[in-house]
Amino acid sequence: MSFYGFCHTTFPWLFKLWLRWEVRGTENIPREGKVVLAANHISLLDPPTIGAACPRPVHFMAKEELFRNPVFAFLIRHLGVFPVRRGGADREAIKTGLGVLKRGGVLAIFPEGTRSKTGALGRAGGGAFMMAVKTKAVLIPTAIWGSDLKRHKGWPKVRILFGEPLAYDADGGIGRENLEDIGEEWRRRILELQRQLVPPEERERFEALTAAAEEALRKRLARPAATETKQGGPDPR
Repeated sequence: MSFYGFCHTTFPWLFKLWLRWEVRGTENIPREGKVVLAANHISLLDPPTIGAACPRPVHFMAKEELFRNPVFAFLIRHLGVFPVRRGGADREAIKTGLGVLKRGGVLAIFPEGTRSKTGALGRAGGGAFMMAVKTKAVLIPTAIWGSDLKRHKGWPKVRILFGEPLAYDADGGIGRENLEDIGEEWRRRILELQRQLVPPEERERFEALTAAAEEALRKRLARPAATETKQGGPDPR
């Protein structure tokens, strides 16, 4: 048995005991062919728990800083993790990710680009979906809840839900408009999935955080248009 196979067999038992792990929607993941799992990101536990929950081997991008320790780098490389330089387009990482999909594999991405500090869903970077579009992979919105142990202390309960494939314009190319449209639809779907995962006692807090995040995002997106109008550009009215 490979190292990956050993971990994929043992980790679910560990997560069931430690995290009271609950996984739903695995039937939505095609049993073969190229697949992109696009998940929200709240904790360092997200990659191992999502990887263990998926019935197929999963490849992840991870910040290159994690590969500085040679022992840890050796372990995570054997778990399908490959490095990516943050702060710009890393062509080597993109090439590796595209290679995974072209070989009919499963690639997991976190479109927010970084972990959410509050747990609220952030804006999806359009470029995160580029590899799915280029390879016309099946795109599975994936929601995770409870893995941020600082906010879920004691004996946490981690829930993972793989949604139905997200319909997108695979022939629309990797232009900004198409990728941003996919990102907006992904956010909408993730919020729907999260509402199925949030326990009753946390729903009020979740909705308040979500409303605040949505309002902040609206203001952020409206800022360039307002600046353009002030500088004499076309008035959006």
